[in-house]
Amino acid sequence: MSSSKNINRMLLVAVIVLAVALAAVLIYFLAFKPPTKPVIPPGQSSSSSSSSSQSSASSQLSLATTAFERGVENWLSIECIYNKYGGNATLNAVNNIYTIAYGYIYDYEETSNITYLLMYPIAQYQYIASKYPDCAVSESDQSLVNTVLGALSNINTVAYTLNIPGNLLGTPLFIVFDKANNVTYVLAGASPYVFDAINDAIRGNITIFVYQGQELGYGFKANSTQVSFINELISSGLRIGNPNANITVIEFLDPECPPYCALFQVMYGRSLETMIGSGYVYYVIHYFPTHVLGYGCSSPTIAQMLGPYCGNNLTTQKLFKYTHLH
Repeated sequence: MSSSKNINRMLLVAVIVLAVALAAVLIYFLAFKPPTKPVIPPGQSSSSSSSSSQSSASSQLSLATTAFERGVENWLSIECIYNKYGGNATLNAVNNIYTIAYGYIYDYEETSNITYLLMYPIAQYQYIASKYPDCAVSESDQSLVNTVLGALSNINTVAYTLNIPGNLLGTPLFIVFDKANNVTYVLAGASPYVFDAINDAIRGNITIFVYQGQELGYGFKANSTQVSFINELISSGLRIGNPNANITVIEFLDPECPPYCALFQVMYGRSLETMIGSGYVYYVIHYFPTHVLGYGCSSPTIAQMLGPYCGNNLTTQKLFKYTHLH
């Protein structure tokens, strides 16, 4: 029992770190980062300019709330597309929303304009509303928060049952499972090691993947309890491809995951889809709301509803302090 509590605590800390890191960046840029020196027209006081700046910051903080709402609704829309249009449409939608995200992230990297990070969940939602109008869902904030908390509770169980360490609990998170020999791999991040894990699992090899001294994934032989659990994950996810394939790739993703999920999709997504289309890999999608927490924790109203996932009563002042101390 204490082991379960320790794992839950470890996961909570890992998710809080992810949430606070993005929230700190957002709030720093939205509310505290000094703008370039303003040009004040003749006759306009500096106090008037300051008031306008505060109004703009407040408006952008409000935009963070909208980004959280659209971000979670984008996941719900993916579920809707899967249920109404099938696996191929789901893959196409995921590809397109990540392409949208990648474009906005590129613009942010070029300009350091925080608005790009706030706008791409909205742009993704607009794409879905245009392409799949019957899947452009609209939920209350409490319902969206409940969706996030439910998904994080599921991740808690995954981490505990499969003994996943906190340093690998991020998006994208992959579980590669060979049902012929129960060899299982856990991998995190946008790397081609997913394909190495598939090959090693088929051969029955168990190894660790390390890049520049950082562990990115590892293999193990799942016990009977873990095999049953993995099968439950498969049956409860969005399932695409050949269910009789020996290899199953389970991906835990967040549509708002910048830049790693989008980067993986842009660089390796088509290769994985070829394996899915050929019947070689059975692909399963689950929700892991990591980066969307950054938007929620940057919103005063949503942060209160997310509770400990934004830290202990974090305020913008505390986040500002956290930014500079860490």
